[in-house]
Amino acid sequence: MRISTTLSLLVVSAAAGFANADVVQIDARSAIFDAGMSAPTMDGLLPPELAIPTGAVSMTLPTVTGEVRAYPTLPFGGPDGNTQLGDTNITSFNGISGILAPTTLPLVGVFLANPHTGNENAPSRMDFNALGYDFASLSPILGQTFFIGDGQTSNALLQTFDVPAGATTLYLGLADAGFFTGAPGAYADNDGSFTADVQFQVVPAPGAIALLGLGGMMTIRRKRA
Repeated sequence: MRISTTLSLLVVSAAAGFANADVVQIDARSAIFDAGMSAPTMDGLLPPELAIPTGAVSMTLPTVTGEVRAYPTLPFGGPDGNTQLGDTNITSFNGISGILAPTTLPLVGVFLANPHTGNENAPSRMDFNALGYDFASLSPILGQTFFIGDGQTSNALLQTFDVPAGATTLYLGLADAGFFTGAPGAYADNDGSFTADVQFQVVPAPGAIALLGLGGMMTIRRKRA
């Protein structure tokens, strides 16, 4: 059951203490492999992060806009990635899994638990050449880089991303490497940005449900400028 933003914020305040609502801007230099780090370890920027509300079970991204490119003379591509520059085959780094994908520089994300030191064993890479981009839902595990793109299927249906158990933070960024292959890097000459509306679906605490006389699931919107 989805309820109005105003009522959602009231419920979230009562159930989990979160009442933030806006969008996230992701610079093209946001290195997803530096998720959880206190300072960049490569030539990019730290990826924007969102604290995951208590009781969050999934997230959706109703709107993702913008374009990025890997070099000033190369073409821009949208959130689903550039289709003109081959594919992506990037290895793992800093305890974050690499990724295989049929496009380059799509919007990606990773869920982490705090603290994240970068010394963790990275999980297996997700292969979106095999999975495709047209899934209805996706269940990444902690530390596993996953494709987000524009957050919709080819039929404009909203895709759902399940929040893994133990996750405390969501990071949004890009997976880049020299020629989009091998060890991550090559962020410094990237250009452009994406803007994403991130919404967490939260199961409120029983006390909040009783307080407001509501049941089921609600949607709240989180912000990172």
